Amino acid sequence: MKTKNILLVPFLVISVMLQPSCSKSFLEIEPKGAVIAKTTADYEELLNAISLGGSYAAGIYMGDEMAAQESYINTAALRTQRLFRYEDRVYDEDELPTETWYLSSVYVFNKVISEVMASANGSDQKKKTLLAEARVGRALCHFYFLNDYSKPYNAATASTDLGVPLLTAADVTRTQFVRATVQETYDFIIKDLTEALPDLGPLKHRRKFSRAAAEFLLGRVYLFMARFEDARTHIDAAFGEIAKSQIPLALYDYNVVLDPDASATWLPDFGYGLSNYPLAAVNQEVIYNVSMGNFQLQEANTFVFSPQTAALYKPSDKRLYMFTGYELFNPDGVFPRGMRRYSANLFFGIDIGPALPDLYLMRAELKARAGDLAGAVQDLEALRKKRMPAEAASVPSDVAGNKEALVRFILEERIREFATSGSRWMDMRRLSVDPVYNTTVKYTHELYDAQGNVVATYKLRPERFALKFGERMLAQNKGLVENP
Repeated sequence: MKTKNILLVPFLVISVMLQPSCSKSFLEIEPKGAVIAKTTADYEELLNAISLGGSYAAGIYMGDEMAAQESYINTAALRTQRLFRYEDRVYDEDELPTETWYLSSVYVFNKVISEVMASANGSDQKKKTLLAEARVGRALCHFYFLNDYSKPYNAATASTDLGVPLLTAADVTRTQFVRATVQETYDFIIKDLTEALPDLGPLKHRRKFSRAAAEFLLGRVYLFMARFEDARTHIDAAFGEIAKSQIPLALYDYNVVLDPDASATWLPDFGYGLSNYPLAAVNQEVIYNVSMGNFQLQEANTFVFSPQTAALYKPSDKRLYMFTGYELFNPDGVFPRGMRRYSANLFFGIDIGPALPDLYLMRAELKARAGDLAGAVQDLEALRKKRMPAEAASVPSDVAGNKEALVRFILEERIREFATSGSRWMDMRRLSVDPVYNTTVKYTHELYDAQGNVVATYKLRPERFALKFGERMLAQNKGLVENP
């Protein structure tokens, strides 16, 4: 096989051929012994084989809800240390970035998009449905790509700010990659999602794209563009699709599943995860499964949520059971000042794809921004009542009646719900350019000693909202321009 240095190849871990394993070099057009996708069923199998997910996304370590422990910082991978310190260099000059886990599936999505309508033995509607699913997948991958390697969306500069290359061809020989603008990239994502909507069906499986997932993603894209009315249209549509789901879809009641005495409890937590935490395939809060491994074992004690994050939780908030204040492998070690490490699902990580909690919180934020304070409180309390006792779930009256205070409270609720998942980093990006709520972003990380004293502070410069590609990636992909 012929080897070329291209953007996609380091991340192509899913073969476009129906074969059980992948080689280290590039995929041939028709490798010996493989079955080439020809029928509509073959293309469906290609899509069904995709499992979007990765490990240790950069955003996990960069969110402002995070802190680190001095006693363990040197046990963490150098990459994660650099990300936590907001350094310009994440990789050495001979290393390729591992952030772009989402590009491993783009080739398959493009192959389906370009070929499925000409496939054999399938109805036109079946082909259109597979084409639509592939478009949603491609849009999602580009959205993650954009949020790692571009500036946050700013309408005033989006037409000149550099976005990411638009990957539209199932071509492993491509070696030239020119970055589109941020505006062009968002337009591309919106076009894929909008064109997919008419041919998508109800939610049948958490690893197949449904209309509910596409509406969710369109709502999120528009929210990140600060196009709040458009976002609300699609978030409302996503809620409309929830009732059509053919599999269970509902919020878990943490008052039950995190009650040690309940028959349906997820407890106990032996330090490695909750014993009965649901797998992604049957997690009834998940609309589309994207799994992200969050912390490696050697750094499980390194990265915790900060004292400021700890202060956001009421003692009765059951979400605290998703974390532990005790060190892994050292049950006598207690993190100082209320800091905790994630422990609910240590080996299988966190689901970061479209999900009901995010849907509720996005709609609450959009309602509050539009002045529908009662509606925002209703959505917010619908979630909170599933996360803590009813008497603690009510939104404080002085918050509920004040638009700005309520939006800020909802943004804090997002931290409480998604702490240490990487979600906060994406919120920080969009909020950093928000003229009203940019003050909700904290531009520092602290390193703490065993007594809870701050021993080092690291500052986030706006330039680092976009990661650098690094020397090796630039050398191997002509035309790719580095971030400042």
